Amino acid sequence: MSIQYCRVGVLYLMLAVGLHAKVISIMGTADLQGVLEPSVQKVDLNGDGTREQVEVGGVARLSTLYKKLKKENPNSVVVSAGDDLMGRYLHVFKGEAIFSMMSEAGYELYALGNHEFDRGSDALGKALAKSTFTTLCSDLDVSSSALNGRCQPYVIREMEGIKVGFFSLIVEKLTKASSEKKVKLLGDNVSMAKKMIKLLRDQGADVVVLISHIGYKKDVALAKQVKGIDLIFGGHSHEYVKKMGRIHHTAIVNGGEQGSQVVKVDIPLDKNNKVRFKEISMTKIPVTSEYIADKVVEKNLQAYTQKLPKSIILGQTQKTWVLDSRVIRNEESEVPNLVNDLLREKYKVDIVLNNAGAFRGKKIYPAGNITNTMLKEIDEFGNYAYLLTLQGKYLKPILEKSAASYAHGGFMHASGLKYTIDLRKAKQEIKDSKIIKEGKRVTEIKLLQEGKWVDINPNQNYTLAINSFIGRENGDGYFWFSKYGQDIQNTYATFYSILSEAIAEKKELTPKAKDGRLVIIH
Repeated sequence: MSIQYCRVGVLYLMLAVGLHAKVISIMGTADLQGVLEPSVQKVDLNGDGTREQVEVGGVARLSTLYKKLKKENPNSVVVSAGDDLMGRYLHVFKGEAIFSMMSEAGYELYALGNHEFDRGSDALGKALAKSTFTTLCSDLDVSSSALNGRCQPYVIREMEGIKVGFFSLIVEKLTKASSEKKVKLLGDNVSMAKKMIKLLRDQGADVVVLISHIGYKKDVALAKQVKGIDLIFGGHSHEYVKKMGRIHHTAIVNGGEQGSQVVKVDIPLDKNNKVRFKEISMTKIPVTSEYIADKVVEKNLQAYTQKLPKSIILGQTQKTWVLDSRVIRNEESEVPNLVNDLLREKYKVDIVLNNAGAFRGKKIYPAGNITNTMLKEIDEFGNYAYLLTLQGKYLKPILEKSAASYAHGGFMHASGLKYTIDLRKAKQEIKDSKIIKEGKRVTEIKLLQEGKWVDINPNQNYTLAINSFIGRENGDGYFWFSKYGQDIQNTYATFYSILSEAIAEKKELTPKAKDGRLVIIH
């Protein structure tokens, strides 16, 4: 999508609503994930649904694009919908590189995402000290944290006589999605939105913009319950919507991920500064090599990049990490146990189930340093952790599927649950997501509750954490989660982020000895 097209679009809007009309442009990204350099991604370049593999993104290209767009329409604001403070630049520079480079690129308003809190508010406060953008924290009590004085509940920008009010919302399960202890939520999304809308309107805001980090589906649900928001510029869903959502008089977009495209929303107003809702439009602009990298930004980024080691030491382990496929797919294994236990602890679920094929590396890592390279190898696919509720009666057939997948990628590792597989007995057979032969290999299933192992109640609902491969894609034939699961939620956390967060907190992460949660009878 070229700049020339955007220029024509803005002029068309102004002509369409009258010569006295003004157009406010809100543009930006979400979920940059610390990706400051161009990367190869699959992108829909032409808006026809066809995704091409192309090099896109990069903070220096973003800078060039923002400057051109703001020159076209000075009444513009560049925003981020959060989850940018991640990755190798965070590991090495503690947030300085990411936030300083985003500031140089032209970001003006910043809404915090849950991953900004992965290392706690103390580290986040120090990182924000390196920024020049304004940070919003409308629904957070930061008075007891290092964020006190570093973020604001709202902002009103006046542009050509138009008052534009901005506020933010973050996921309600912030404490589950991060290890933060000092920052608290002031209220639920709906009540806080109503409060902020009234506050901004009372102060004369002609346009109200929510920069949210709650996910596109929840943005839509919010717009159905709350009136008075003109635009929701969202994050957390990692998606570029094909067309702008319209609920009542609220336009809804999402900033995607990793800066592969810039989302730009043009909001026209009439001569009385009233929003012309029907004429609000969205443009998605792929950040390709068409936009020559800003030389100053690129030079400053290179100064950081040159200091990056090939492999970054994150912490230590006192034991070897065994990721040999022959072990992972044939017996209880310490590293899957470690990851699954961390997931259960973090999300406070009853059960964690992850297939052996989700744990990569395919080798033995010696005791000593835990590096980012090591974690990336282990989490090769970068599957997201999904949360859901499932009736107990489905656990037996799921574990029979695991037993039938012995020595293969579908073999299942657990936390909060233990089971026995007898390989001498008949195995389950499935065709077209239907069981055509019942399995008899799983001889015992027990659930850990309040420190005691108890039987599964087939009629009870249990909370689970699983990975997106088996939860969303029915990977390895596990159709039960998507078919029978309820309240399915994507946490957008990966094995990598879960492990790196735990290492940052504990400095050492050593797998515990096997505890008998998985017994194999040959």
